[in-house]
Order: sequence, then structure tokens, then C-alpha cells
Amino acid sequence: MKLLKHLSVKQHVASMVIIHQPNPEVFALFDRLILLSKGRCMFSGPCQDLSTFYETNYDEALPVDAVIADDLIAKASVLDTASSLQLKSHYRGKLVDILQLDDQFSVIDIDDVLSPPSALWKLFVIFQRNLTNHYIRNVANVGARLISYALLSAMVGTIFWKVGNTDSSRGLDYNEAELVVRVITFLMNISYLLPFATIPIFVGDKKFLAAEIAIGLYSPWMYGVSQVFIELVFVTLASTLGASIAIPMCGMLNPTVPAWASFLTTLSTLIVSGLVGSTLILSCCMTLPTQDMAFLVGSTVSTISLGLSGGFLPFSDMLDVPYSLQWISPVKYSLQSVLIAQLKGTSAEKVLDLGGYNTPATVAENIGILGCIFVFFSIVTGIAMARVKEVR
Repeated sequence: MKLLKHLSVKQHVASMVIIHQPNPEVFALFDRLILLSKGRCMFSGPCQDLSTFYETNYDEALPVDAVIADDLIAKASVLDTASSLQLKSHYRGKLVDILQLDDQFSVIDIDDVLSPPSALWKLFVIFQRNLTNHYIRNVANVGARLISYALLSAMVGTIFWKVGNTDSSRGLDYNEAELVVRVITFLMNISYLLPFATIPIFVGDKKFLAAEIAIGLYSPWMYGVSQVFIELVFVTLASTLGASIAIPMCGMLNPTVPAWASFLTTLSTLIVSGLVGSTLILSCCMTLPTQDMAFLVGSTVSTISLGLSGGFLPFSDMLDVPYSLQWISPVKYSLQSVLIAQLKGTSAEKVLDLGGYNTPATVAENIGILGCIFVFFSIVTGIAMARVKEVR
């Protein structure tokens, strides 16, 4: 217990201990106390307020440390058999009636003090906790993920150094455009495969979710909204870092539009793609019973999606079966969105037709479909969260 107290103070975290008969040494470690009797709260507050509790309700002084825990247990036992007793305690500086025992239990005069927190406040609490535990206090993990994005983007830039550069104001020729397809395929690999690093985080959250749903503390949708928003922020940061490295190194800018517009169009696709990849992993973690199964199913779906994306084999060269399955691949729409942004209006625009990369034909339509896929995975995740049960 001393170790738990030391860790709580050192790490600035709260620890809740359920204990029935603490000895004096253990009781002295507590900062706050909740004393229950027959399912009702006799006392809740800082241990230093116990003296006021005794004086107000029993007209006696606080016992010495050696017997205070035993005395509280004895009073709770007596309270169970009392026919009529009203207790008062301090709550936020107010002396309030906290319990009245008669033929039935009833809590009186505290509706104005103990009003339940709003859904917005609960959402904020979950968001703050997830942000603190997974990112602020886990800087090493966040740093490793960002470094991975940066190093992989630099590797892609080194392999495909300046392949998008051309002396023509009309853009790339056909062979150069084929190389750009390969570059974008590698970038999509980063967006859809690196989110697998979050599987342990999501599985850990699932355990917290199951425990807190069991006691009705928070609604499942609050966990989903909080985690998706945090991942959106991280994916935006990581995608911006990766795009800032890979795009200049590869020379991937459409010469027929302003450089900033070409960069932002590619970046927006990378952000949405990363968010879809993260939501896919979150969905697998919440739907499947184990971490290993979540990794197996998630990696299978991602691998098949990459194979059907058109980046390795143009759609026009695919057999009938894989060609008919391309529409379920989110990577297809990510790849097409960036390709259209890079080649539309240039002399290599015909590559979009020859390879079948123009269905849908605009960046907005492809990103819109990615948004629909994100919503689908979010709904699946929400349903799975609502069905999560604690396993003991």
C-alpha cells in the first residue's frame, strides 16, 4: 500500500482502493474516504473532515488513529439497524443532509449539490484522460510514431528522388507519370500500415471501456468520439510531417496549379487516408476478442486493399474478379485522389484514363467516398463498443 501511495504521488495520479478493515498504518495513508453502509454513503470527503463528521453527527471527538477505522466500521454496522437517523456531512463547503433512514432509504436536500455531470463534461473527462495517458505521459511512443513517419517518408523521397520534376510546363510524360504512381503507392503504405502501432492502445482502452460500462459511468460513444478526435490530431501532425519531407524530395507538385494548392490537396488526402486506416484498426480492436485477432484481420484487410488499389497493377490490366473488388478498397480512392491532383491538367493526364484511375473522376469525390468509409467503420466501432462486456 505504501508503494501504491508513493506511485500515486510521484506520477500525479489518483488511486482508488476498496478495503474492508484497514489497519491504522494503512488508514493513515488515505487522503479521501468514502464510507458506505447498506449501499448508502455515510461519509464522502477528505479524511481531515472526519472530525467535523463526528462532532456534527455523534457529538464526540475524533478517535485516535489506532481505533478510528474500527470505530467507523462499528458505526456503519449500528447504522444498518437504526430505525431513524439523519447524518450530515460537508460537501463543497456546505453542511448538507446526506442520509435519512426510516422505513425506506432516501437521500434528501442534495439535488442542488449532487446534480449529475453533463454529457459534455463526461466527454471532456474521457478526452483529457486519453490524451494524458496515451500521449502526454507516453512521449516515447508518440515520438517513435512520428519518427517512423519521418524516416519512411525520407526513405521514399530518397528512392524516388525528384521523379516528379520536369522541364515541361505541362508536366510529366507517360513514363515519368508511371513512377509517380509508384511513389504514391508507397505513401499509401505508410498511411494505412503505420496505424497498426496503435493496436495495444486501443485494446487497453477496450478494457477500461468494459469496466466503466459495467458500472454505467460513461457512454460508449464518448470513448469513440474522444479517440477518433485524438487520432485525427495525431494523423494530421504525422501526415504534415511526412508530406513536408516526401513531396519536395520526390518533386510531386502539379505544375499547372499553384504549388501550395497541389501540396494541400495531397496533404488532405493523406490525412483522410490515415484517419480511415486508424478507424479500421480501432474497429478491429473493438469488434474482435483478442489483440492477435485484431492484428490478423486488420493486416489482412489492409493488405488486400493495397493489392486492389491499382498502385501495383493498373485497373485496366486486372482480371475480372479483382477488378470487380476494387470498389471496396479504401486505398484505391486515396491513390486516385493524389494521382488526379498530380496529373490533372498535365500532359500525362491520359495515364488516368489508360490505368482506369478516373472512377470517380475528381479529388473531392474520392475524398468523399473515403469519408463514407470512415463513417462506416465508425458505426461498426460504435456498435461493437455498445456490446463490450467486462471479462473477469
